[in-house]
Amino acid sequence: MTPLKNIDSVKSLRCKIADKNSFAGNNAGVYRWWFKKGTISSLPQNCNIEEQNIDGEIYQALYFGISKKLYSRIKWHITQNHTPSSVKSGILSTLRQTISAILHKNMTQSQDCVNKFIDKNCYLEWEDSINYQQAKAIETGELQNTTYNYPLNISENKSTPKIFITTLKELRKKYKK
Repeated sequence: MTPLKNIDSVKSLRCKIADKNSFAGNNAGVYRWWFKKGTISSLPQNCNIEEQNIDGEIYQALYFGISKKLYSRIKWHITQNHTPSSVKSGILSTLRQTISAILHKNMTQSQDCVNKFIDKNCYLEWEDSINYQQAKAIETGELQNTTYNYPLNISENKSTPKIFITTLKELRKKYKK
């Protein structure tokens, strides 16, 4: 796993966004979500998930993303509203959709629950890239990595067991209300 340059708690990033403090560039880049170990109990048993000690707790890298505008994407993931139109049209962040489904909450009613969950249990790691092509190469390498899996990634995920991805898709469909 390639270490990225920056890491901070989602709760801290939410405060920085609210205070309009820039913490990342708005160029292309990649990001990794770390979840406190044990907060998502439905993870496949046969996945090899990277773990790291962050502030005295064990966290697992469960999601890896890419963006053409890194700050905007991070802000979107952290502060997006779960409106009926964003859920229906599929604009709601796929990560927020997944967390809603894992928490067994209808997506249009889960905004506060998802916010509380990620503020309490998640860190975000990120790094700007020279350009989108460089970011894409990093993302492709991470998602096709045979050493570690990112089980919450659905698209282009070749290393997580297909049965888990299928189950996750079905769960998201069930709670897309």
